[in-house]
Amino acid sequence: MLETRDLSPYQDMIEGAYKSLVHPDFSFVKKVFNARPYDPLIKRLRDYGVVEELVEAEDDVCFSYLLKGQSSLWRLDLSVVGPFGLFIRLKAKVGSSDFIHPGKGDITGYEAKVLGLLQSAGIKLLTTDELNQRIPMTLYNTAKNKVRLYQALFCDREAQPWEA
Repeated sequence: MLETRDLSPYQDMIEGAYKSLVHPDFSFVKKVFNARPYDPLIKRLRDYGVVEELVEAEDDVCFSYLLKGQSSLWRLDLSVVGPFGLFIRLKAKVGSSDFIHPGKGDITGYEAKVLGLLQSAGIKLLTTDELNQRIPMTLYNTAKNKVRLYQALFCDREAQPWEA
């Protein structure tokens, strides 16, 4: 089990949203979905390409979007817990190298535009190393000893998208 200091950039927001890691309160999720805090950002993203909102699943704690370029697809997940995101190149088998974040070396022009908009909106894009950090949290669909930052911030499914 990782110590709290390893999660310090996220711990306060996670505990602030869920109120407790042992007995999390999910009431904030519906409130944030109804408030639609990312709509201004999504409107700006639509200036650069097609953005389609995906229907949220019951175990999601994020807004999910499909971004369509000339010959490519990306998925953008924006957490309802705090200003965290996943920007992923979609292909048949997604791996950790398909997660786009500042500092990644092989960014396309379109990806750079999206990164710039996300950064100006204060969204921190997470790497799979960050998402893989254990967190001592109780969730419905993920065994307690397998909860990672990914499940706390984006989706309570035990399988992580880069391992599927």
